[in-house]
Amino acid sequence: MKRILLLVMAICMAAATGASANNGTTLKQRLQSADQDTIVVKMANGAKMVLYLENIQQLQAFQNYSLDSLMRELNKYVERVDKMENSNKDSQEMTVTFNTSAAQDGKSEQVTITVQEQDPKTGVVTKETHEVILNKNFKIKVDVEEDGGNTKVNVDVPTKQERDSIRIADKEESYKPVRFGFDMDLGFNTFTESASLPDLKPWGSRYVSLNWRVNSQIGGRKSPFHIVSGLEFAFNNYMFEDDIVVGDEDGQTTFTVSEVNYEKSKLTHSSVNVPLMAMLQFNRENGKDGFTLGAGPFVGYRLGSHSKLKLNGDKEKDRDSFNLTDMQYGVEGVIGYGSLNIFGKYNINELFEENKGPKTSVVSFGLRLFM
Repeated sequence: MKRILLLVMAICMAAATGASANNGTTLKQRLQSADQDTIVVKMANGAKMVLYLENIQQLQAFQNYSLDSLMRELNKYVERVDKMENSNKDSQEMTVTFNTSAAQDGKSEQVTITVQEQDPKTGVVTKETHEVILNKNFKIKVDVEEDGGNTKVNVDVPTKQERDSIRIADKEESYKPVRFGFDMDLGFNTFTESASLPDLKPWGSRYVSLNWRVNSQIGGRKSPFHIVSGLEFAFNNYMFEDDIVVGDEDGQTTFTVSEVNYEKSKLTHSSVNVPLMAMLQFNRENGKDGFTLGAGPFVGYRLGSHSKLKLNGDKEKDRDSFNLTDMQYGVEGVIGYGSLNIFGKYNINELFEENKGPKTSVVSFGLRLFM
């Protein structure tokens, strides 16, 4: 920890003061030359930092570094650095390298800690230990040891069990009882009673819902019980097998078979829903999601509706309520394992207003995809 703090302090001092090179020339004169120069910054307590610079621009670039951001990154690895330092008490030199910008996702991290042990008599490096940490939970340790004329190289790669244990520990460290998330439902619609309704095309009668979730864990981090709510923006499509024209005549919804051979004929409506589900979510031994089971009610409101006819590539939309029920309510459930989840949704309310259309409700089912 002390070495890291000294490193940050030394950077500030080197950038703010006109430190001179060892051979009497000014720093600017030395750095303007073609050769690499070395700057030694000595601290009051005897500690020192060595800067290897090729030109004056590299020194000036220090003033652009965000020390607050650097300290946040360094603090994540203080414990790991101390462990390596304590395990190599005779080491003469230690180098810590942090790299977070090289990753394409901007989140992955790579940390390299190098410790060198020197022979106190000859000054020759007899052993080097390199510890590379990727993404916080994958660590590779390489030991290079000189023994006479022989060089030994030992590579220690963590087992799957060790990586899983680190992943679980990181997950527990970042525990929050209330989490926000997003998922999407992709599935199909069907009618509960279809005697007085046209037949639907199974693959064309799609259900799509974009869901923003609030997941509250009840009973602590090890409890499998959750309460899930949020907002669902749902889109119900009912595509007809025949060439059906949907209309509204004298307050009654009608389904007329047309003589025109349409490429597509369907009725669509959108709604916003608020669910309240009780969930059981279990984790596997490796910390990943396991078995999931949940169910609960929902209420919603119809946002809009229209019919669509497609002929020779031309589309004709008729925006109307078609006497569809505005208020919606029902129950929904989900069951799954890992990242595979299946949902089911039953609208208890009838699709059309009373005495203004066929008596039927809607059932939706399909896959729930987590984003």
